[in-house]
Amino acid sequence: MRVVFIYPRFEKFLESTPELDRALIDHYIGHFTTPPSLGIPILAALTPPEWEVELVDDNNGDPVDFEIKADLVAISCFTPQATRALELADGYRAAGHKVVMGGFFPSTAPEVALEHCDAVNIGDGEPTWRTILEDARACELKRRYVGGTRFDLKDMPIPRRDIFYEKTGYDWNEDLVQVARGCSYTCGMCAIPTHQGHRVRLRPIEKIVEEIRQLRYDNVYLAEDILFFPGKKLAQWSKELFCALEPLGKKYFVSSTMALATDDALLDSLARAGVNSFYCTLNVDPKSIRALQGDAQVQAELVDLVDRLEGRGIRFFASFGLGRDWDTPALPDTILELCRKAKIRTAEFFIFTPYPGSVHWERLQKQGRILHKNWRHYNGAHVVSRPLGMTEDELYQCFLRIWREFYRPLENREVLETLEPVMTQDHMEERRRSIGLGHQS
Repeated sequence: MRVVFIYPRFEKFLESTPELDRALIDHYIGHFTTPPSLGIPILAALTPPEWEVELVDDNNGDPVDFEIKADLVAISCFTPQATRALELADGYRAAGHKVVMGGFFPSTAPEVALEHCDAVNIGDGEPTWRTILEDARACELKRRYVGGTRFDLKDMPIPRRDIFYEKTGYDWNEDLVQVARGCSYTCGMCAIPTHQGHRVRLRPIEKIVEEIRQLRYDNVYLAEDILFFPGKKLAQWSKELFCALEPLGKKYFVSSTMALATDDALLDSLARAGVNSFYCTLNVDPKSIRALQGDAQVQAELVDLVDRLEGRGIRFFASFGLGRDWDTPALPDTILELCRKAKIRTAEFFIFTPYPGSVHWERLQKQGRILHKNWRHYNGAHVVSRPLGMTEDELYQCFLRIWREFYRPLENREVLETLEPVMTQDHMEERRRSIGLGHQS
């Protein structure tokens, strides 16, 4: 028996906005092609040995052969991939294959997916995957499989990265590691609570350490924002995690919002563990919204947070959403002034996008403000819903302007850093020759 996993292509920033080529390429914000997200490698690890496994990474340029030998085609996708994913599902079914879909988009828009595939998995894949394979073997696939949001992460296997490690074409020399699932917050554009649940599920620290010991690369992206959420239990778990990571000698990229715990002991544990980049999404949580609305006290907190992180050798990487209902065409000026005050040197900017399964999606649907469902444009670089404080074109022009004006003072003077602390001229030239990039939604 043979299962073929498909990771669909998605449109990236440079493909979406050629006006921004110079700013993005010259200052390197993320000009890379990444391996698939962890859903596919996790399911590959759960696949019984009598099943042969193959990965077709359409996003990396792997050829798509609808006549491929397969007893089951499994497509995993998030929203910006959905247009291509549905096209591929149609193609494989037309060639006579059975197709199952899973991931963020099929879980939050199952009725849409089921118009193009034979079966959909909703929620976690681990509880249902072997049943799906058994049903496929018996030619008895059901329309829906509900993995839910209760899978115990102590039973999560180490993902099978061998299915992509030997592929060529990737230039993202980092490894992605999942440490938790779920989120107790309901930020406007985020579908994580719908897909993974409102209860935070923590993975055992010893399992995380065991996985990281086996990774190929020294740079590791810890994927969840919840590591720094307030709460004694979570803060203690995070400190224990970073203490356990310290002996491994890796470098870590972490992320959160301004709604976080930032006591000195926690920040010290980050620095000792090897964290060198802190990605912070702004204009999504109440604190950062107040900062952008001029609250002097919260702005001072942001200035202090950046200073405390940078003082520990941790680069603050800001990500600003544009297009909330209270935003106006003056927002770029507000952001630029706040970045100046806080001495923020690394940033990206995205258009606030309603994803299926988010509270923002449900509200804008009811208000008739969704402009279209061309999913490939749901990547943070297109206006897909009608804003309130400005016109659609004004919002897009704000998006272009903030990119240009944030980076203009840096031209020919500073190379920005991501996970890599130093970028050589050869590395920059490689980026200029390559194509595609993007804001990773």
